[in-house]
Amino acid sequence: MPSLRSLCILALATLSGVTSGCVTSDDIHLQDTDRLTPSGRVSYEFWPGNAKRRSGTLVDLVRGTSTDATMQSIGIKPTISIDGAIAAVEGRDHQGVGTGHQINIGNQVLEGPTRVKLTARNLRGSLAARGGVRFYDVLSLEGITGLALDSTRVRARNAEAQATDEQFTPGLLLGARATVRPIALFDLYAQYTVSFTDEWKAIDDTEVGVELNVLRNLSVYGGYRWWSYSDEDFSFGSDWDIDIRGPTVGASLKF
Repeated sequence: MPSLRSLCILALATLSGVTSGCVTSDDIHLQDTDRLTPSGRVSYEFWPGNAKRRSGTLVDLVRGTSTDATMQSIGIKPTISIDGAIAAVEGRDHQGVGTGHQINIGNQVLEGPTRVKLTARNLRGSLAARGGVRFYDVLSLEGITGLALDSTRVRARNAEAQATDEQFTPGLLLGARATVRPIALFDLYAQYTVSFTDEWKAIDDTEVGVELNVLRNLSVYGGYRWWSYSDEDFSFGSDWDIDIRGPTVGASLKF
């Protein structure tokens, strides 16, 4: 008959084996700065209409044909627009994976201890309605609602292997935009949007910048952009926590 001591040793050995067999899936944390985000926008203003905005674009000034309307004649107006937008960005980072831990992406596993190189590539687009109020063609405060499409691919690799996964995410888009036009030549703007689905994914996009009005229907802009992707995966996969920021440039068509 086994002694009490033998039973204790057997129990401890069993517990040690079970514990050593447990592996934890680490979340993916990718942060990168100073990454350029090229982008583009197309807007159609139903009301009060782009043609009714003050003249004084860059081409008007060069030609000497600026006929800037008085702000008092424009008044306070509601605004209704339809916007289409597209943007792309890529970020890189490194992450350590300890003993008893692993990164699980797309049914592929990178086991620790190791150090992995992370790459995230994002392409996103949206179609949204934008509406609010404009004060004397100087200050506009507007809300944004629509649909967003987001494609994000993450790759993790070390010296032995690599794992890749791509997620295509359609979702509801909500946000707000504030624009200041001190003169008709340029706009100062700040915009925040968030898109999310019922799959516990949230995508935040914040942008501030200046927009140079080359023509009444064409402008170029530059600024700074913060983009983040949060994915809570309730399976055995690794959650995604991606934060990429940096300058942004693009062109905007206005009708």
